Amino acid sequence: MQHFQKKKIFFVKYWKSLLVLFVILYLSFASPSTFKDIPTFQHADKVAHFLMFALFTGVLINDFRHDKIVFTSKTEFLILSLAFPLFTGAIIEYLQGSVFQPRSAEWLDFFSDTMGVVIGFLLMSALIHFLKKIKKIIRKDG
Repeated sequence: MQHFQKKKIFFVKYWKSLLVLFVILYLSFASPSTFKDIPTFQHADKVAHFLMFALFTGVLINDFRHDKIVFTSKTEFLILSLAFPLFTGAIIEYLQGSVFQPRSAEWLDFFSDTMGVVIGFLLMSALIHFLKKIKKIIRKDG
């Protein structure tokens, strides 16, 4: 029973990250014909990859923050918040090329995923730092 409780708590604490992940998986593995009626522009898929993975990384970091996980080192934080989304992007590209035909794996898609992860990490880190400064100022004034 205790194991079930831990899993339940995980899903409750990380529901936002999991939701974003499931949306990414759906968009990555759905048939291209699913999106044929959506207006597009050249390289729109690269922009979508960038935005999806920036959002995924930002939400994941936010979920870590709200879970109040105490990381034993900065390396552990970097691995969880950078490597996990990058690994997810790599696996998706591999599966698109090998399992989900007519989808195809593209290096530029993975590059867009990577840029999204990096920018999402930097933006979220800057936002958290900014919010901490604001909180300190409010505490001094209050």
